[in-house]
Amino acid sequence: MTRSMTRSAPPNHSTRPAPVRRYGPAAGEPPLWADPRRWGSLIGLAGGLVFIVSSSPAFGPVVWIAGWVAGVALVAAALTAHYLRPVPLGPLTPPSPAALAIYGGCVIGELTAINLGSRALTAAGHDELRPALIAAVVGLHFLPFAWAFSERMFYWLGGLVATLGAVGLVAGLFGTAHAADAAAAAAGLVMLVIITLYARGRFAPRPTSGTTT
Repeated sequence: MTRSMTRSAPPNHSTRPAPVRRYGPAAGEPPLWADPRRWGSLIGLAGGLVFIVSSSPAFGPVVWIAGWVAGVALVAAALTAHYLRPVPLGPLTPPSPAALAIYGGCVIGELTAINLGSRALTAAGHDELRPALIAAVVGLHFLPFAWAFSERMFYWLGGLVATLGAVGLVAGLFGTAHAADAAAAAAGLVMLVIITLYARGRFAPRPTSGTTT
């Protein structure tokens, strides 16, 4: 007697649903190259690098080279996280007219404060403190962005950079040598670190379900 045997068909792996990307349009975000949070970070990265390379020479060539290396490495890490190995930053809320007005006002206020502050330092004979002044003003101008764009990262970015700049100003006024340069270089390093962490999704809202890819 012949027995007929039935075998179940192997599972068809091609029918498995493809993993859902949690960044870009699938997550309510613009495409990578059109996301203003990603290309807007380039301004902060450039500013942080300028702080480091323009202020670190006061401490000798070894520190200057180390600053260059650290700065470039952090910029590369941030760009990689933004564009080559992207992670979700969270859905983008289009900025309101009030938010755009705050942004424009902060930029104008930043330039005005740097100009007036630099003149005051020159009149007082403290030109060497200008790097710390710039760091303090740049940090302060970031703080309103946290509310305007609903990005808590700006609290950390603005708060730490402004504090470092203020400490450099005060220490310099009390006669600490190179205090302003040290504060500006440290502020630049902090800027690059925070922006890199932001690019890696450390400030993004945590997903309630699903898997990030």
